[in-house]
Amino acid sequence: MWDARSKAERDKLKVKQRELTEKGRAGFEATAWSLEAATDSLLSLMDFSKNQSDKRANAWQSELEPSPTGRPETSPEEASQIVRRAAQMFGADQVGFAELDRRWVYSHYFDEETKDAHPIKFSDEPGYEQYDQPIRLEDGTRVIPKEMKYVVVILHEWGKDVDGTEYAPALLTEGLSTLAYARMAPTLWMTAEFIRGLGYNAIPAANDTALSIPLAVDAGLGQLGRHGLLINPKVGSRCRISKIFTDLPLEPVGAVDSGITEFCNACQKCVPKCGTKAITTGERSFEPLARSNSTGVLSWKVDAEKCSTFQIRVGSTCSTCVRRCAWTKPPSRMYAIPRFFIRNFRWKWLNKTWVWLDDLAGHGKFDKKADDFWLADR
Repeated sequence: MWDARSKAERDKLKVKQRELTEKGRAGFEATAWSLEAATDSLLSLMDFSKNQSDKRANAWQSELEPSPTGRPETSPEEASQIVRRAAQMFGADQVGFAELDRRWVYSHYFDEETKDAHPIKFSDEPGYEQYDQPIRLEDGTRVIPKEMKYVVVILHEWGKDVDGTEYAPALLTEGLSTLAYARMAPTLWMTAEFIRGLGYNAIPAANDTALSIPLAVDAGLGQLGRHGLLINPKVGSRCRISKIFTDLPLEPVGAVDSGITEFCNACQKCVPKCGTKAITTGERSFEPLARSNSTGVLSWKVDAEKCSTFQIRVGSTCSTCVRRCAWTKPPSRMYAIPRFFIRNFRWKWLNKTWVWLDDLAGHGKFDKKADDFWLADR
């Protein structure tokens, strides 16, 4: 975590989770506790960090021997097809490609060993021109070669075989979210190693090194929702994002407009159910709402400080907004019709009609018992 306040809040969250589990709160039963512990244990076993860069399972370099035939002669389009196929074989649910926009790269990273922040630089910046491989210098500075201007963005659906979002906010839902990270870890690592085997550099990352959501938007995998999360046209916000920076020339997809911005303007289902009013009702803005917001980016701003405080109160990473979101649906033909109209017809009255129908169908309500999750036939 970046600062003492964030770490203290995370520690409080763990204490609250134990307290609610001991009380037998719905969604915090022994099964939920075990699900979270089991999935998190795999991340520990692999030494994979959601938030720390260059750990063993998301290392910036490896000892893998590249192909003895050298770099294959492929066009960016062919390389994209090859990497997408490999990532899908390794477990990726969706894959996109983008040209790296350096605005999304963090200026600093937090070093777990030194307990301090150190800069991230590129090799075309003064004083770092000699580096052609990703490296951590003795003073803690990390250098990314300027040639690494392509990004592979991977989506990992959480609750892939089941939709556990209806139990949010609960430890059960958090366990399903952590399961997505457990699936992410080997997929991300093997895809990065595959690229290295072709003779190119690769930096795998989960939540570290750069902002994941704008990279996913640039890769054509969705749009930013009012609740501050990526909304993917197929699975909504029920996904986790990882990325790989590389110098392998790829064909960027570019941002895709699926009508999600106009829909979020009309919908606002997530707003009234946000426990601390961290989600706003107004228009998108360039101005920050809280210290964690970016400036100069047109978006709906979410007060992350309020959000993290509420997470401690409910004993989980919440996800109520994901449950309420009208896009949080498993892939199904029955949702193809509204998605077609949302994408092609931007009428506000029609979008409000879809929201009314979504409410009428009872989607997004918290009316499930956690036992239903384990005992229901699937």
